[in-house]
Amino acid sequence: MAGALRALGQTVGRLATSTTRTAKSSAAFSSRQNRSGRSAQNSSVVTSTTSSSSAPSSSSSSHDLKLLFDGECPLCVKEVNFLKSRNEKGSIRFVDLADPKYSAAENNGIDYETGMATIHGIYKGETLTGVEVFEKAYSCVGLGWVYSFTKIPVLLTAANKVYDVWAKYRLEITGRPSLGDVLKARKMRAEQKTCEEATEGECSM
Repeated sequence: MAGALRALGQTVGRLATSTTRTAKSSAAFSSRQNRSGRSAQNSSVVTSTTSSSSAPSSSSSSHDLKLLFDGECPLCVKEVNFLKSRNEKGSIRFVDLADPKYSAAENNGIDYETGMATIHGIYKGETLTGVEVFEKAYSCVGLGWVYSFTKIPVLLTAANKVYDVWAKYRLEITGRPSLGDVLKARKMRAEQKTCEEATEGECSM
């Protein structure tokens, strides 16, 4: 079912792209005709067009959504890779919680344990959790219709309850240790690294 939805989404995306290109070509042709014989105004039009074109390019390079994910979760990585394949505009920045360099200070104070408990996203500075994160992520890549049901409060609540169950047991379901064990292992690695740095690699832990 998910594959069918994604295939349909890709088809819709291609049609939308084709339509946009055609519209842009028509607009460009009409613009050239309207400017014929108006050379006096042409320079100001060009200046205005150039200025307005440069503004979006600056904003388009920035992301709308920071998506925090568990890089050691196979299913999570599969979903992230799918979103990356459609993230042509760079609207989403993917942040791996499992990265040793992950910083809570750079992500609205969301520490590793909190981020591992349930999915988190930061949309234009606002912290989101649960199904709302997926809705924003899919909207950012042009597939907002997949999660359009979340606009209905009752369905959103139900979806979040189902997701909460998945989030609680996802580690065990994917054959990994419990969150408590994962946190202990991460802490030990951090302490080992700190010890090695302090003793120039001669740590005896």
